[in-house]
Amino acid sequence: MTTTLDVDDRLLSAKEMTDVLELMFRRMKTIDSACAGDFPLYSADYGATWTASSGGSWMGGFWGACWWLRAKMTESADDQRKAAQICQRLAAKIPADSGYRSLIFWYGAALGEIWFRDTQARALTLRSITALAHSFNPKLNCIPLGTAMGGLAKGDQSISIDNFAALIQLLCSSEQSLHHYMAQYHAETTLAACRRSNGAFHASAYFTERGFQADDQAGLWSRGQAWAMLGLSRAAARWGEPYVSHAKAACAYWQSSRPDDLPFNRLDRMEQFEDPSAAVIASLAMLSLARLLPEEKTWRNQAHRQISAIIRSHYFTGFLADSTERTQPENASTGVFWGCCYKTKPDEETLVESAWGNFFLMAALAALTGFIDPRHC
Repeated sequence: MTTTLDVDDRLLSAKEMTDVLELMFRRMKTIDSACAGDFPLYSADYGATWTASSGGSWMGGFWGACWWLRAKMTESADDQRKAAQICQRLAAKIPADSGYRSLIFWYGAALGEIWFRDTQARALTLRSITALAHSFNPKLNCIPLGTAMGGLAKGDQSISIDNFAALIQLLCSSEQSLHHYMAQYHAETTLAACRRSNGAFHASAYFTERGFQADDQAGLWSRGQAWAMLGLSRAAARWGEPYVSHAKAACAYWQSSRPDDLPFNRLDRMEQFEDPSAAVIASLAMLSLARLLPEEKTWRNQAHRQISAIIRSHYFTGFLADSTERTQPENASTGVFWGCCYKTKPDEETLVESAWGNFFLMAALAALTGFIDPRHC
């Protein structure tokens, strides 16, 4: 007799999440071999081949973060050495004209100092903070996006939601109060430029004589909304109100606008791709908010449900504890998360496996099992 599963029966257990992490840790070794020492960026064919970079672009820090996280959970000295080696290779990105440096050095360097007290990682973190602080524009009251590593021609007059969380965390890891002030100024500018009163966020904005003007319609891009939620959860942990209320509003907007666990990449193009990676980032934001508001169980429960849905879906390969109605790619390796919507060409988006997607999914699983504090990610 066929029975309908209760919702709780669909949630991953702690053991299942640990098993998934082990699959992804083994997957890292395969990726490392395939890239022959270069930084893996993305794979558009279910992990069979990788586009790699000697410098890592803006994704290099996430590859280091994967190894910092693996080392934290395995307690392996070899894994820690691997993470430290990757960390030092990121130093060449310090002078790059890009706000995305915060993504590189928060994830690729600062986590090494936080989790392992790695002195070289700390030194690199401090150098990156100094470089970012030099990019602060007092007229715009923020650190602009810049023109390098995926920035725009008008990047020196633009602000982006993608690095909102990492920039706050990186600057606030400094012992200098000036850097903390810069982080909060940047946060206030981001809110003024990108936030709408219903909790929806624009992905970016550019400065004109009339102030910041948004580039898009608020709330439509799922990963942009998730980046905003993550940044607000970091601001809320750092400064309290009104950021706590703003974070709740952004998460509530996510709930109302994206009732399904696997959201579409864009709400105005629902005939196109889902973007599970957006749900992963949103889940980390919700887990962080749950730490601030332990009496509100909704946020942790939704994060758990979203991550469970992703692992049980065809966007993750090799999880065999549950059968799904969707078939997985025959040529996919075990432990592949290929649910990241990414622009592989100027006018073409596709679903890929990526260094940043893998890190965030592993971080969400590690946070749900209690191995790490979600506010570090």
